[in-house]
Amino acid sequence: MVLEQFNYGALRQLLDFDRGTQRLAYMLLLPLVDGVFATMLVSGYVSTFTNIVNAAFTVFAGAGALAVLYSEAETVEQARKMVLKVTPLVLISGAVVGGIAPVFQELFHIQSLQYATGLAIITIALQIAGIEKAQKLSIPAIIITGLVLSYRTPSNIQLTMQYLIPSVATVLTAVSGLYILAGLENRIRLDTIRLGGALVLLMIAGSLFGLSIPSEAGIAVLTASIIFSLR
Repeated sequence: MVLEQFNYGALRQLLDFDRGTQRLAYMLLLPLVDGVFATMLVSGYVSTFTNIVNAAFTVFAGAGALAVLYSEAETVEQARKMVLKVTPLVLISGAVVGGIAPVFQELFHIQSLQYATGLAIITIALQIAGIEKAQKLSIPAIIITGLVLSYRTPSNIQLTMQYLIPSVATVLTAVSGLYILAGLENRIRLDTIRLGGALVLLMIAGSLFGLSIPSEAGIAVLTASIIFSLR
């Protein structure tokens, strides 16, 4: 029922947007709806500042969102207005996902769910990198398969606010970054941003598979990709 109300409310809000703003909202809401971000929350990845930044600038405000923003807006002012329009919807949606994320923790084996999320994120990275075969893979299908395989009989489901702050902080960082980057349309090369984002996603996936990858490495790659993308 909660998810149905969430989806209905989000859809109703989307209908009030113009075409460009709808596309941007879709890009930002997709990780919240397809289950990728919820599983990242319960796996414990989004628990530090650096990991929040990594997730914000790859899963949400990556090259795909920037491409939509730049292609749909004719001026910096219009681009930033689009970001401001979608911000309330994305923040509310992030809060909803953060609120219901504990249900995942009770219903599924977290370690198995981490592997499924890692596979989904690797697929996203390959798609961003333009690997043709990866385009045929479905992210929701990977997540749903992981949910089915990791399901367990719940003992006691309790809703907590444990993931609310990390969730809201991540989406707030993402829309804030988009607002700032909206002014760099003619100064950055998206291909470089895309490559950097794909590398960071692979790092995130490696962390979910249990590899010891410093979260600062992701920040370094993101920073370097932005610097090298400047022209």
